[in-house]
Amino acid sequence: MKRLLVVFLVCFVMLMLVSGAFAQQAKPQVAKPCAGDVAKFCGDVKPGDGRITKCLKENKDQLSPECKTHIAKVEKAIKEVHKACEDDITMFCAGVQPGAGRVLKCLKEHKAELSSKCQEGITKAKEKKK
Repeated sequence: MKRLLVVFLVCFVMLMLVSGAFAQQAKPQVAKPCAGDVAKFCGDVKPGDGRITKCLKENKDQLSPECKTHIAKVEKAIKEVHKACEDDITMFCAGVQPGAGRVLKCLKEHKAELSSKCQEGITKAKEKKK
């Protein structure tokens, strides 16, 4: 159970970081905290399956202060989501193999069924990401 939750958190971080990188690519005028770091350290990395996140982790000591601050905010938000959604993950996603965003995808597939506590936790996490 604990492993499932840890993997969920890692997947959530990956999605938060990578979504910022994709937004930067789609709208270059939008400044995202880790976009420069992604371009600098991970420019040759093919997005998907957590490769960008892995690259950022491998270069964590060299990341810009802005990116490090963003990652810290995301990690805090993830802890809050974990706390808010623990029961929902157990209920709806217990049979889901962790990794590659599958647990998060499972939660999205059950969005209408999630507890209000979990939905509020996800909403708050998205707001903090901005």
